[in-house]
Amino acid sequence: MSPTTAPEIFQQLAEGLSRVNKGGFFHHLAHTLAHLLSADHALVASIDRSGTATPLAMWSEGEFVDAAPYTLSGTPCERVKERTCFHITSQARACFPDDARLAALSVESYLGVPMADASGHCHGILVLMHSRPLQLPNYANEVMRIIASLAGVELSRQLVGQQADQQIACKQRALRLLSRGNDARFHASDETSLLQSACRVLVDVGGYTAAWVHHIVPGMENPEGVLQACADREADVLGWLSPKQLLVAGYSRDIIRQAISRRAPVVYRPQCDPNASGSDTTLVALEVAVLVALPLIYRGQLLGVITLYQSDDAPMTAAEVRLLRELADDIAFGIDSLRHRKAEQRIQHAVTQVATAVSAQHGEAFLTQLTDHMANALAADVGFIATLDEQDPNIANVLALYVNGVRQSAFSYHLAGVPCQDVLTQRECIVHENAGIRLPVESNGALAWVNAYVGRRLDDAKGRPIGIIGVMFKAPLFETQIVSTVLQIFAARAASELGRQRDEARIRQLAFRDAGTQLPNRTDFMQCLEECVNDHPPTPFALLLLDLNHFKEINDTAGHDVGDLVLKEVAQRFRSVLPADDYLARLGGDEFVVICRGVHDDVSAMQTADILCASLHQPMVIEQHSSELSVSVGISLYPDHGQSAQALLKHADIAMYQAKRQKLTMRTFEHWMGHAVAQQLHIAKRLAMAIAHQSLYLHFQPQVDMRSGQLIGAEALCRWWDEELGEVSPVQFIAIAEERGMIAALGNCVIDQACRQLADWQRQGVELRGQLAINIAADQFEDSDLVTTLLASCQAHGISPQALSIEITESGIMTHPDDAIAITEVLKSHGMGLSIDDFGTGYSSLAYLKRFAADKIKIDISFVRDMLTSENDRAIVRTIIAMANALGLQTIAEGIESKEQCEALIAMGCTQAQGYFYDRPLTADHFANKWLV
Repeated sequence: MSPTTAPEIFQQLAEGLSRVNKGGFFHHLAHTLAHLLSADHALVASIDRSGTATPLAMWSEGEFVDAAPYTLSGTPCERVKERTCFHITSQARACFPDDARLAALSVESYLGVPMADASGHCHGILVLMHSRPLQLPNYANEVMRIIASLAGVELSRQLVGQQADQQIACKQRALRLLSRGNDARFHASDETSLLQSACRVLVDVGGYTAAWVHHIVPGMENPEGVLQACADREADVLGWLSPKQLLVAGYSRDIIRQAISRRAPVVYRPQCDPNASGSDTTLVALEVAVLVALPLIYRGQLLGVITLYQSDDAPMTAAEVRLLRELADDIAFGIDSLRHRKAEQRIQHAVTQVATAVSAQHGEAFLTQLTDHMANALAADVGFIATLDEQDPNIANVLALYVNGVRQSAFSYHLAGVPCQDVLTQRECIVHENAGIRLPVESNGALAWVNAYVGRRLDDAKGRPIGIIGVMFKAPLFETQIVSTVLQIFAARAASELGRQRDEARIRQLAFRDAGTQLPNRTDFMQCLEECVNDHPPTPFALLLLDLNHFKEINDTAGHDVGDLVLKEVAQRFRSVLPADDYLARLGGDEFVVICRGVHDDVSAMQTADILCASLHQPMVIEQHSSELSVSVGISLYPDHGQSAQALLKHADIAMYQAKRQKLTMRTFEHWMGHAVAQQLHIAKRLAMAIAHQSLYLHFQPQVDMRSGQLIGAEALCRWWDEELGEVSPVQFIAIAEERGMIAALGNCVIDQACRQLADWQRQGVELRGQLAINIAADQFEDSDLVTTLLASCQAHGISPQALSIEITESGIMTHPDDAIAITEVLKSHGMGLSIDDFGTGYSSLAYLKRFAADKIKIDISFVRDMLTSENDRAIVRTIIAMANALGLQTIAEGIESKEQCEALIAMGCTQAQGYFYDRPLTADHFANKWLV
């Protein structure tokens, strides 16, 4: 008789369970529940994380039956896992038509409760099923819930025991794995066999389903590397993965990438819940329980990744992961040791090749043999050495090329887009595969079969690239460290030889050729001149020394790069008009020299000079900069003007100097010129002493308003009286100061004396109406200390900067217009005036003129002098005045000598002037007495 109350059921269940051993607990539970609750079928099943139910015991219609595991999806058991209890009183098969088990057992009603552990996690289910509609007693659900709780405790206990057994087994397995892995490392003869043995050990000893190794190749498109070794329980062939494992390997790429980026093991357990990713669902379907990726790292270098997985639910403990990591470290050490040993062998072989195999001492034969032995040492299919073209650095010239041991013809190729271009920018370039598609088109497809490329830059002693050395391989190249190291050895030797060859050529070039124009230089010229002087019998010749006029302005305005190109163009023009047997050289700077062999007189020499001058008449357009050049030529004749090379060159230099001073195109040497040059040197020496001893003094010329005759300012003019030379003309000593680089010192003396004189007048109680104008030479205007000098002198003498006005020539401000604008703005900010002197004689740009902080434009005396008789000069003066008025500037005319000039200027709009009509330059005392009292 079946019990009718819950206590009776619990009592009978307890009595029954107490009499069974732990192994029969679930069988007795299923039998007892079916009997006590009058069920046709009773099922006790565990549930794993994949959603699969595994029957632990099943009582069906009076006997125990074996039941296969089944998936919960689509069954009422799926509802049990989600709820505390699930009950169907009738039509259970209609509710779950896809559950074939319900149909097979003719189930009509169903009751299921979950078996949970202490934390509430569902580990299994208890199920009662009937072949008829069934109304269970009120206490049935409560009884089932309590019994399920007791069963859950027992199931948890058994699972914990199983896990403990599994952990012990895993630890024993891991220790065996570590031992066998070390054996594989010690006995491996090469890297591939080591990795294959490691994979085999992981599968055979470790019990993992499959294992594989990816070799990491720096620079490859696949960040997870290349599959190098593998082992698989299901594979029939050693070193191959079954189709299933290939799918697993494919879905493991993300885990491999994580291990690479973290440089640490990654343990991954695919999830089977509905929210899992597509890859998780696929891995679970492929029976992947745990996936582990272990980076192979040694000495900080990532060598590869070992990936393995297991299909069972055995836990992957932290201890097991540590042992696997230790195995991975051992394998990484083994890889490094094998590579190191292999590298040492190949490096030793390479050193032997370099040291003993090259029989040629130097030159092309040396590089040819070196290329051949380099290819042999690296087992490369191609070896080459190329140099950069000196004229076009975007082109390389092959010096030596070996393909499959056979020397090939040299050729030149463009660097753009080929691996050699990367070599130049990165010092080394490695292409692991498919390099053939990037090789030069100039090879005509002969190297299209090349897969791997390794190239290294060849540098000279200063680290500048001079060439490329490299090897190529038919097969892809994964291990590049050894190739790179050995290539460095050959590169050092090749670079040394190329550097030596280039140094020799450069020494020859520097010794006798000018780098910019490729003409013979001074050294070569002096040798040639000596040979001409020492000819036997003596042969007359003319020596022409040519100096470009105003070449410095091109350098200053357009830059030295344009200046160099201009010199190159000048050299080409000179060469094109000279006879082939005339000798042309560049001495340096803007000086050229010509030896005209067979010329007996100055007439013939001057004809040649005329031809050279005419060659420069056409303007030169260099990088959008137009230059018009002229040349001054000095001529000396052998033997009339000297018996030695030094004398001839000196006399040609003196003649050229005279041509410049006299503003002539050419001069032939005359003996009096030597005395004139000596006199100029003497004056320059005395001038330097005068500047040092403050022997220079100032005169002052008034500037007046032509309408009223009133004083509006004055100009300070430098004068020099020397005890030995007497009164020296300003035209002469200022020109010498400019030629000898003394103009800045001279200008500073003028500034100091002008400020001192203004202070003296102030102490005397007289004051200059307007400003005192000081002339600033172009070279002094470029002096970065000019502003400091002016302000310091004003402060030292206690005068205001507003008392001064600066006069700078038009050409002076246009040398560096942007700098001039900045300087004039600073001067104006301190109250100084600014006048543009000699306006109309230079080449200023109106665009710049508008930006200068100028007050006045000074009309040059050359226009004023003849404006009453020359319509051209009058038109120029009128234009200058009109332009100044339009720009808001005043005009002042210099060199006024008549009343008629004053009246004409006033009529044209100019009201200020200075000149002899008003007064000559006066000493300070005379000027003060006449104009300041």
